[in-house]
Amino acid sequence: MRDKILDWCRREQLTEPGGRVVCALSGGADSVALLHCLLSLREELGIQVAAAHYNHCLRGAESDEDEAFVRRLCASWGVELTAGRGDVAARARETGESVEEAARRMRYDFLLSQPGCIATAHNADDQVETVLLNLVRGTGLQGLAGIAPRRDRIIRPMLPVTRAEVEAYLAANGLPHREDSSNGSDEALRNRLRHQVTPLLRRENPNLAQTVARMTDLLRQDEAWLEQETRALLDRAARNGGWDCRTLREAPQVLRRRAVRTLLEIPKPAMAHVDAVERLLEHSDGSASVHLPGGVTARREYDCLYLKREGEPESFVPVRLTLGQRAWLPEPGLWISVEGPVILEKEPDSLSTFAVKYDMMDPTESICVRPRQTGDTLNLPGGRRSLKRLLIDRKIPAARRGLLPVAADAQGILAVYGLGADQARIARPGERAVIIQIWSEERLR
Repeated sequence: MRDKILDWCRREQLTEPGGRVVCALSGGADSVALLHCLLSLREELGIQVAAAHYNHCLRGAESDEDEAFVRRLCASWGVELTAGRGDVAARARETGESVEEAARRMRYDFLLSQPGCIATAHNADDQVETVLLNLVRGTGLQGLAGIAPRRDRIIRPMLPVTRAEVEAYLAANGLPHREDSSNGSDEALRNRLRHQVTPLLRRENPNLAQTVARMTDLLRQDEAWLEQETRALLDRAARNGGWDCRTLREAPQVLRRRAVRTLLEIPKPAMAHVDAVERLLEHSDGSASVHLPGGVTARREYDCLYLKREGEPESFVPVRLTLGQRAWLPEPGLWISVEGPVILEKEPDSLSTFAVKYDMMDPTESICVRPRQTGDTLNLPGGRRSLKRLLIDRKIPAARRGLLPVAADAQGILAVYGLGADQARIARPGERAVIIQIWSEERLR
């Protein structure tokens, strides 16, 4: 088992030399075996190992005894332990979640508050149960791919190891552990699958765990490629803070539906929600909207799809910048900087970077970055027009017009993000210029 975990960690690049790995330690057989194995691999993997235990307070004295066992074990092994607890039953009553879901959320919130990677003891048999569980409840490719070796900071070093191998490892090393009495109950669906369904499947295929492991490995590769294609589709469709409906309509349905699910950011969105958004994409005439769970509204305007979440701002607080300063505008999610004066070598070729004449500015005054105001006008190559008319002509949706940064000084507008600089204020090559740049947070990373 030790060699299998070592090979898996290296193959999946689950750890980094010098990294901290926190073992999620319940006190059960799997987590005790994982902690012991990780401690034995510290030198080969070059890792630091700690442990974390969460008391769900669901089994009264038994839960407290589990915590006491974990504390004694870590003390005897010289392992740093962080323990937490919470009233899972109270949360389930408050939120309407199942007890299992409430426990999972509270446990992971606690684990992810720890620094470093979080190692959970999911094994190959857990993988079989997870795939069956998803299949019974209804799933797509991602659900059939089962438990991933890594999800953000959560790693699963024991995924290739079967429960029988864990038991053999415990016996060979004389390791104590706790038994969770709830595991014997058939109240939970996962337990019913473990006790009643997987034994039948193993009679047909004694190597069930290995077979499922191969399948999930292949499906994860397919899932990764489709995810890459979906992101590329969304990048192509991105326009004016939304997504071009025609680009999404013309994409293969498998990618279009994945793109919609990605945009919704709703955990496991129902097919009805995806279908409702797809219907918005079907026509290019007029505007339409649909209300979705989580306070999300999907709206089509100017053949562009926009998503708005309840409570999202429709404007932003103005900021003032002097030369050499930059500021973060949280409402539109943009950075803005003002630099100069510099001798301009080449005119900017984007609608997010502007070079304005330094000699037409008062060096003692700051530049105000603000939302649009009634009466704003901008002089572009086609002539001076009201900002309101320009935004309508450029098909900027009404809900986003107040989030468009306008850079201005005492003399008037200098530039508008996404539209351009005022023609009377543009600096030409060889002139002294002030450079105004606006960019998204993603570009900073």
